[in-house]
Amino acid sequence: MISKVIDYIKPAGQQTGTALAIQPLCDGGYSIICTDLLADGSGRSAETGDAMRYPIRTGVFKINLKFKGPSADIAQVNGLVSAFTQEVKFWYAGAWETAIFYPSDRNVTDKGDIAELSVNLIQI
Repeated sequence: MISKVIDYIKPAGQQTGTALAIQPLCDGGYSIICTDLLADGSGRSAETGDAMRYPIRTGVFKINLKFKGPSADIAQVNGLVSAFTQEVKFWYAGAWETAIFYPSDRNVTDKGDIAELSVNLIQI
């Protein structure tokens, strides 16, 4: 089993990537959706019922992350994923991938010593 799933996050404008202070939770804290973007005309034919797909772009990633740990570690990760755009090196299907993402739906719950963060990163 791999010991980390996010190698680094590099916010736009930084020269080098930054390692995360804490990795996503082992149980349900890391999932990736890989999808295709289809044109508006995609769908089913009214005449035959056959699927008609007009791809605009294939292999677009969405990373769902959940973290729990010391408040300082969560603050470090939250700062990285809150940048307008960021380069992320992540583990997917047995290999390291690198792509540019923007953050969506960030949620932080800070209870003093321990905090939680969930965030969705969407590939640009």
